[in-house]
Amino acid sequence: MAANRARQLHGLYLTRGCRDPDKWADLAKDYASNAFLREAAIIYTKHLPQRTHHLPLLIVLLKATASRPDPGLGRALHAEAVKSANARDLLVGTTLVSAYCKCGLLADARRLFDGMPDRNPVTCNAMLSGYAAAGDMKGDVAEARRWFEATPPGMRTVVTWTVLVNGYVAAGDMETARELFDKMPARNAFVWSSMVTGYFKGGDADEAQAVFDRIPVRNLVNWNALIAGYAKIGCCEKALEAFQSMLDDRIKPDEFTMAGMLSACAQLGSLEQARKVHKFIIEHRIRKNQFVLNGLVDMFAKCGDLAFARKIFDNMQWRNTECWNSMISALASHGQIAEAIQLFSEMECSAQKPNEITLLAVLGACTHGGFVDEGLRIFNKFDVYGVAARVEHYGCLVDLLGRAGRLREAYEIVKKMLAEPNEVIWGSLLGACRVHGDADMSELVSSEISRLHSRRVSTNDAEYILMSNIMASSKRWEQAERMRRKMALHGVGKTPGCSSVEFDIPEHKYA
Repeated sequence: MAANRARQLHGLYLTRGCRDPDKWADLAKDYASNAFLREAAIIYTKHLPQRTHHLPLLIVLLKATASRPDPGLGRALHAEAVKSANARDLLVGTTLVSAYCKCGLLADARRLFDGMPDRNPVTCNAMLSGYAAAGDMKGDVAEARRWFEATPPGMRTVVTWTVLVNGYVAAGDMETARELFDKMPARNAFVWSSMVTGYFKGGDADEAQAVFDRIPVRNLVNWNALIAGYAKIGCCEKALEAFQSMLDDRIKPDEFTMAGMLSACAQLGSLEQARKVHKFIIEHRIRKNQFVLNGLVDMFAKCGDLAFARKIFDNMQWRNTECWNSMISALASHGQIAEAIQLFSEMECSAQKPNEITLLAVLGACTHGGFVDEGLRIFNKFDVYGVAARVEHYGCLVDLLGRAGRLREAYEIVKKMLAEPNEVIWGSLLGACRVHGDADMSELVSSEISRLHSRRVSTNDAEYILMSNIMASSKRWEQAERMRRKMALHGVGKTPGCSSVEFDIPEHKYA
């Protein structure tokens, strides 16, 4: 029943003074199914005096609370369960444990769990899931492990094992996760995918692939973990290869598969490949959820088709921060500076707040377009946005002021930075001093760079190359050569370029 229909019935029952408990119970279920939990709870407490006869409804409400965590409502329903003598029911207790865990109330969940007269594997899994999914991951996973070891072997199901393994994966402890994984008497598709994802997050693509290759029967979730993993670490050709292998296995992709593919194609920057993937999404009727739409905007923007990216962007009913970032960054990087700044202004008026990536993109746009006042306005509003300025943001601001010849102002900003300025920031300011012929400021900045070099050794090849080029451009050949020698002395090599590979996406039919 639609939510507005439920509201109409509610008004009708109140007007007519309805006393039929079955009608009220059905209405409460309808409210709960449409996520109107408080309305459902009000009906349960006010219009169902004989609540002991409505145990199924209590369970429905508890499950709904677990799916949309509401600590206050969870406790209220717990109190109702106690009052209606249903709190000791196994299903009610298990659902309450799950609801408390999903609300982050582990202490409440554990007290309830310890007081239950009966427990089953589902109850144990609910408690273990709560520990493994808690915010303080390392501490709670350790507690989950102790609890797991104390659990009778007969109650350790494949789900229990999986939850614990996934807890260690989420905590980044792949060594312990692997130890448990290898001991599992049986494995499900989820735990295989969890291990693949964990190794990718740790940067071990070879081990991730090795685990994937061991999966006896691969399903869509497993393939999605492999494709997304390769895309996230920048191995885009590997992601496309995995996608083709998946199609060869006659596994039909879904929106999550295509989100990984869109990310890979965006990084490759090939417009031809982008169009092939978009065509595939249309022809195979892949659901265009938020991830897919964001991916399409990002892919076409990074592949150079800004007009099509903007068309998709403008037609989206809801845009998250990442989507705004993709469009603003693309406009800025393609020289459409005024459009990027205008779009940022629109974002300021939207429901989404800019984050540090948004601000870096728009400050970069201001720098390249020479919008000094706008750049300063944005930088001075970081507190309003709830973002702490990082070195990269200061670098943009210094570059912006330096290009405008406001060297003293830029120097004072660098000196007041909370974080230590790096060689790139000082180098940018030194370059501006050279351009504007300010010898005094040039010497002042050079002395700051010398002090920085005396305190630390940089491993960033960009810093050395930038400084060497600045020295050479001002005909300080000996200092430029000294910078290159220092780069070699500390084993810093220039990052090599790379090329991308095109892949064809063949036609496939699925069983």
